Amino acid sequence: MFGEEQGVAGFNNALTCCNQFWAGVQEVPVIRGAFITNDKLQLVKDLVSRARATPTTLSYTIRSDANWNWGGRKIPVTYEDFAYTWQQLVNPANAVAVRDGYNQITGFTHRGLKQITFTWTQPYAAWQSLFGVVFPSAALNGTDFNRAWTSCICGSDGKPVADGPFMLTNYTAGEGSTLRTNPLWHGTKPKLKEIDFRLVTDTNAEVQAMRRGALDAINPTFGVNLLPLLSTKGVTYSQVPGLFQEHIDIQFGSQGQPLLRAPWLRRALMLGIDRSSIITTLYGQLAGNTKPLDNLLFYQGEPSYRPDFRRWSFNPRKALALLREHCVEGPTHVSASNTSIWSCSGVRASFRYTWTGSDALRTTQEAMIKAQLRSIGIEIVDAPLPPNVVFGTTGIPSSNYDLANFAWITATDPAAFAPVWGCGGESNYLQYCNRTATQLLDEAAIELDPKKRAALFQRADALFAKDLPSIPLYSRPNPLVWKTVIAGMRNNPSRAGFAWNMQQWRWK
Repeated sequence: MFGEEQGVAGFNNALTCCNQFWAGVQEVPVIRGAFITNDKLQLVKDLVSRARATPTTLSYTIRSDANWNWGGRKIPVTYEDFAYTWQQLVNPANAVAVRDGYNQITGFTHRGLKQITFTWTQPYAAWQSLFGVVFPSAALNGTDFNRAWTSCICGSDGKPVADGPFMLTNYTAGEGSTLRTNPLWHGTKPKLKEIDFRLVTDTNAEVQAMRRGALDAINPTFGVNLLPLLSTKGVTYSQVPGLFQEHIDIQFGSQGQPLLRAPWLRRALMLGIDRSSIITTLYGQLAGNTKPLDNLLFYQGEPSYRPDFRRWSFNPRKALALLREHCVEGPTHVSASNTSIWSCSGVRASFRYTWTGSDALRTTQEAMIKAQLRSIGIEIVDAPLPPNVVFGTTGIPSSNYDLANFAWITATDPAAFAPVWGCGGESNYLQYCNRTATQLLDEAAIELDPKKRAALFQRADALFAKDLPSIPLYSRPNPLVWKTVIAGMRNNPSRAGFAWNMQQWRWK
């Protein structure tokens, strides 16, 4: 029984609606991809036995023993599934989250059923991240890709489909889902017959459920409320640095507050937020070496990391001076008891702040940021969203917000951020566009020399730090907690998450 902290809008993780962590980790043990990221953040071959990229081609040899289980029918995984996946991901009628790399492919040839070679206009440097999910062409033939897998991972007839170690056999909105062993999977037979995901959206409730034994494992939002689990008998607590970019998006589009398009206002916002005190307050002794993040493309510890955003570190007096240059009616000094709000060109410095309201950590974080900005004359208006709405069509992807606090769960390559920060990117919900930075991201996307590629990303981040489209907060640690009587669980901060080796889990 695994605690699921956030409901899903659907299980098709390729779509914008359903590009969510909890949809992804339930998809991973059911639908496989060319490569999978292990717990050492290495991309290893999964559905394929061979793969190769050249300046003009991308080729895969599919495992000879890879098969689909569609309602009990055994169907080989073939080149048609790779071709179908590519076609759906580049189809402009489909609301997919990421097209980068796929949109450089121009066609394909195949040799037999188990080999496919794509041609492309230019190489995609992060090619091993492509085809992370390969869709079953026969099972989905004739279905609307935008509506596929809204309440199941199934074929056109509603029967479960899988080529991984498990099948998703049941889903009940608001409650959870059930995974059962796939007898046609090519790998080692899973040690567990069934894994149930139970929806528990409150982190404190998850902790209590683990302490009394009502749940067997959780992957909760990291926070100081996990502290009791360190001393709970019969419970194993694991924490690794996560690929979670906790940040605040700033809306540039027409639905955002117009003052946010002023660079000086964005700088005042970041200067007014004490990121170090937020980390200390939220995480306490669990914080470890967590520090404010000062880069939008790299994480601390990566050799290419540069602290580009450090120039906007907490300095409320400097923020107040910036506001005073452009606005009136604000406070004369920084004060926690301030009640004056700035008026800038007749527009009140008041901004909606959106986050997942059920998330205890982010709720506390919002309250701290609200108080910090109030002390310099900026008003924050609470605009929380339910977990099943926050990444739906009316949530953050709609761009109808001023400030939005969430975390990008990224891959191990900064190219994953191109759809986020690039002009017109599929995941660019904040409507930001710097054409020079986008060009640098585009050049990095085809540069096969690692050093040259890193330098291009560094130049792009330096521009982001000047523009301030987003406020990086910190890289959130990734906790995984389970009953000690369970063996085989290995924490993994990648998008594959804890589910990457689910077939190895077992009861001792």
